[in-house]
Amino acid sequence: MNPVLLPPTLLAQLDIAVLQRKSGGAFSLIGEPPFWLQQICPELPTDGSPWHPGNYLLYLAHFYEEAEEIWNGEASSQLTSDVWTEEDSTGKEWLLEAIAMKVGQEDLLLIKFPSNDFQTLRSVYQEARDQSLKQYSLLKEIDKREVLLHCTVHDLSAPLAGIRASLWLMHEDKMVQPVGEEFLEIGLDQVDKMQGLINETLTTFSTRSKPLLQSTANLEDAPDVAESVKDVTEALSAMGSLKGVSFRISTEGPEDTAWKVVGDHARLERILFNLLENALRHTRDESMVVIRLRDEGNAIRVSIKDQGKGVPADMIHKLFDKFAQGEGNEKGKAGLGLYFCKITVESWGGEIGCLPNMKDGACFWFTLPKAA
Repeated sequence: MNPVLLPPTLLAQLDIAVLQRKSGGAFSLIGEPPFWLQQICPELPTDGSPWHPGNYLLYLAHFYEEAEEIWNGEASSQLTSDVWTEEDSTGKEWLLEAIAMKVGQEDLLLIKFPSNDFQTLRSVYQEARDQSLKQYSLLKEIDKREVLLHCTVHDLSAPLAGIRASLWLMHEDKMVQPVGEEFLEIGLDQVDKMQGLINETLTTFSTRSKPLLQSTANLEDAPDVAESVKDVTEALSAMGSLKGVSFRISTEGPEDTAWKVVGDHARLERILFNLLENALRHTRDESMVVIRLRDEGNAIRVSIKDQGKGVPADMIHKLFDKFAQGEGNEKGKAGLGLYFCKITVESWGGEIGCLPNMKDGACFWFTLPKAA
């Protein structure tokens, strides 16, 4: 049965508000207003006085534009709106829909609950919202594990390259004498073990791992960035010798400068290893990589300058993106080294960047707060 044919008092009992269209965009209520409409619009006149519902139910102001075709037509017809949400003075939400009707010469506007059960719609809506949040959290967790996996593999492959470089130097310098042969066998054995560790990591990565970005700001436990630079350059010295590249470390600051920073020993060395290995790969043969440490008061700034081709200006803004790779990047690099550096440094309260210099190499830098 068409609801407009029912008496207005019965429509009110069915929770349907019936409004008659007047001139100037006003409406007057026919019959008793439903309880929920009084909750949403307490200023609603109940004596038939002109009222502008579009001033209080904002969705209706947009619905009027479509409803004009119905009201301005000559034949009896109707148009149903989309479902929208209103909130009453207590904060309770109501799902509503409107129907514009032309009955004879009367222009009517009905406001009611959606055709489907109200509580069912609320339940479905809430369930959809909860599922959306769960999916978002799951995707973030997958993304985090993906980054950790690639960073772990990247870290394991770097020392493997250093071992290979050391063995290659022994071979080139004809050091494989009876004693040297023993060291060579030890080195090769370590290469095999490292490769097995990489494979094991890939196989068992589904197990839960410890937090990626934990750090310490305690002075006693905080990492010493000067010591870390020294350790990493020594580890990369054999790789540098293959290209005839040397490292130079300089410090700027008071004699009593404490070089301890907020962070974690292992991850700080990972950051330095990534940046210095990049510098080694891109600097020209027989050149120098300069590492500069500067005391900036509340923070320590580390700069790593190579003598390669530099970084194109249009690459600077995406260098630290996940899976970003520069021009001529080595095959097999995942493009996660700089991304790991960025998320780690920033999680510790620092900053990281690159200064391009196409004439004389690139300078990567990062700052970390001093440990308290």
